[in-house]
Amino acid sequence: MLQRDFAAGAITGPRVDLTSIIQFYSIDLTPMADGRLFVGVTATICEREGELASMEMGSGHVDSIDKALMVIREAIASPH
Repeated sequence: MLQRDFAAGAITGPRVDLTSIIQFYSIDLTPMADGRLFVGVTATICEREGELASMEMGSGHVDSIDKALMVIREAIASPH
């Protein structure tokens, strides 16, 4: 699992190559009370035939769409 907060600028967790088991990505953008945006990226993966699971790929609280796109770009960049 990756988590990014651009205020702190830290990434936690190792990157693992998940390319072959990712089925699709979901992106959440949520406006916050302080005017910033929460951005979250999850991947639906299929590790075993017929079993889907959701995995957080990245998230953060950002102050612009450009920074939200950076979170998304880093979350889906290969290798995972």
